[in-house]
Amino acid sequence: MLNLVTNPVGAFLPPAQAAAERDWRRELDRRHGIRFNHLYTITNMPISRFLEHLEDRGQTEAYLSRLVQAFNPSAAAGVMCRNTLSVGWDGRLYDCDFNQMLDLLVDERAPRHIADFDRLALERRTIQLGAHCFGCTAGAGSSCGGATVAAT
Repeated sequence: MLNLVTNPVGAFLPPAQAAAERDWRRELDRRHGIRFNHLYTITNMPISRFLEHLEDRGQTEAYLSRLVQAFNPSAAAGVMCRNTLSVGWDGRLYDCDFNQMLDLLVDERAPRHIADFDRLALERRTIQLGAHCFGCTAGAGSSCGGATVAAT
């Protein structure tokens, strides 16, 4: 099984996943004889190095505005933080990989360490949000499995 992940180079949303998969499948096979199972598109999150890149170019506000304007409630329904936790090397719990990068633990009313795991309490938790969350809910959405809905 070979699955590929791609994100756009720049301050814009990824292309439609199905169309990108078709193009990548054709070109990788034609150019290199590479065949794969799935291509997942993900959105560049305005955190870490990409945030620094945006800030260096004065594009932070424009990119965040693009993400906010592209908010898609249907995409929000499929984001990873709704049904998956990220566990740090030290057992601390996060709503998603991006919150982990930002050291933003799960809600303080829920268990914050894997040793204290309580499924019901974690299911009832309030998901910790930030501006970066608009990256997962913009357009066709973005999660570990790529787009969360068909292209909008």
